[in-house]
Amino acid sequence: MDDDFLTDLAGDSEALSPNSTEEPGWWASSDGAETVHFAVRCVMTSVYILIITVGLLGNITLVKIFITNSAMRSVPNIFISSLAAGDLLLLVTCVPVDAFRYFSVEWVFGEAACKLIPVIQLTSVGVSVFTLTALSADRYKAIVNPMDIQTSSAVFWTCLKAVSIWLLSVLLAVPEAIFSQVVSMQGHRDNVTFVNCVPYPLSNQMHPKIHSVMIFLVYFLVPLAIISVYYYHIARTLIKSAHDMPGEVSEHTKRQCSDIEFSDAPEGNEAAAAGAPGLLLLQQEQEASCSCCRSRSRSTRPRPLFVHE
Repeated sequence: MDDDFLTDLAGDSEALSPNSTEEPGWWASSDGAETVHFAVRCVMTSVYILIITVGLLGNITLVKIFITNSAMRSVPNIFISSLAAGDLLLLVTCVPVDAFRYFSVEWVFGEAACKLIPVIQLTSVGVSVFTLTALSADRYKAIVNPMDIQTSSAVFWTCLKAVSIWLLSVLLAVPEAIFSQVVSMQGHRDNVTFVNCVPYPLSNQMHPKIHSVMIFLVYFLVPLAIISVYYYHIARTLIKSAHDMPGEVSEHTKRQCSDIEFSDAPEGNEAAAAGAPGLLLLQQEQEASCSCCRSRSRSTRPRPLFVHE
């Protein structure tokens, strides 16, 4: 549930929850309110069914391939399978509950589900975010330090990291179970009372602010900063290695070589020797550099195959 909504509702504002029994103003004032409401429910139901179906098929297929095919059990695939497991948990538990809000005016799943569903939702978010961070660290190690020998226990340590990510995500989601509660709310237009599940007590105005700031820092800002640093170094390494590839001659070097070949005439050499001995020495150094570039370029070309008759 939106933090701003709960704050405004606690402060006697005019905002309404998605679970409120009151119809939004533009629906209530419209002659086709029921038709619009029914159309929205049909569209949202179709969208949720599509999300659940595609998500289940894709993630179950990925996990099945990872389990049945031993060749797929590499370090990156372990993290990807952990991501798929987190998505499956979210699709099975949280998405149907969220879709049910379009059909029920209040929370009908009880106190236990009110404490459990937010924990599962935040755990899935934590698994996704922290696993992506670990994946960026793994890609950094593979690209920036490619000569590091991967030990035979790398798969074991990667599985241990994945389990640690799950445990950390569950621990960070425990406050959701502690503070979530089912409360009775009252609408401001027709004074209808309805039951809703809120992630923190409404009595203290600081709870929604602390809740929003902590989620923003832990699940967005800090992982984004870490991933950005890793991928910055990855991009810098790839750009540097692209310039240092053997057999590749820059356009500036090619222009220098063409200028030197144009000035290879005896008149040019005599003029250079008579006018500026240092210029002749620089020209000889450039010729040596160009000949080295040509030899490197020829060495990287594929050699023809000779057929013996």
